[in-house]
Amino acid sequence: MFDEYFEKNQEIIEKELKDSQFPYTAKALVSFYEKSKSINTIVTESNFEKDYYPCVILFRCLIEHFIVNTYIWIQFRITNKDDVARNYFEEYLIYEMLKKINYSKKNNIPMSSRIAIAFKKIYDLLFEKQIFNQKDIQKLNVKANQFDVRMISNFFDKNLPLEFDNIIKAKTIKSYLEYYNYFSSFVHGGPSADGMTTKEFKANFINEANDFVSRFSFLIGIQRMYIFYFLLMNNKDFEADFKLEMEKFEKSVINQD
Repeated sequence: MFDEYFEKNQEIIEKELKDSQFPYTAKALVSFYEKSKSINTIVTESNFEKDYYPCVILFRCLIEHFIVNTYIWIQFRITNKDDVARNYFEEYLIYEMLKKINYSKKNNIPMSSRIAIAFKKIYDLLFEKQIFNQKDIQKLNVKANQFDVRMISNFFDKNLPLEFDNIIKAKTIKSYLEYYNYFSSFVHGGPSADGMTTKEFKANFINEANDFVSRFSFLIGIQRMYIFYFLLMNNKDFEADFKLEMEKFEKSVINQD
């Protein structure tokens, strides 16, 4: 799904994305796609029967990448602005660093990362000079928390399907959110994961998922399609190619429903 087209037109696509008037959204779409593709590569090269446990962990990880990327994409489609993607790369980055600092303080764990240490010094200085205060942190948290999967799920409930965009269906999102919730125990080493590694359960999971690997490929294909649609919105020269590739995508969606 768009895979061969991307390989053949890599230079053209990269130039269009680089010159986009929405640089943060372009960066987010490409970043999530590349990270997801990397996860997918590991899984496709693995022996699913032998490496079932880590494969499920990677599956859940990929779903989270897909969910956040889809949220940024849908917000862009609704607003036609770069704001949410910018929040992701700026406010959410600061939010993550603050979480690391607070975790280290509460648990008396030294910070060895040079970036984290430098960030902490800047953070302390801003507070000392009263340039940054508790209200600023609260505002930051609001912007950052929008990328929490629970918040995103609520957003999807209220905004899907989009009247002007049928790329992603609410039913598809819900099915992957179900997997995301179901396999959380694998990521955190919970005891319920142990009961999901039996031969009988694995066989049922594969049948239910309509082939494990195809689920991975489907998520990669959708994220690749976001990029394609983004290109089309900025350059109509992609229209003929998009229609042809979209026919292939729609067939794959039918197979996933």
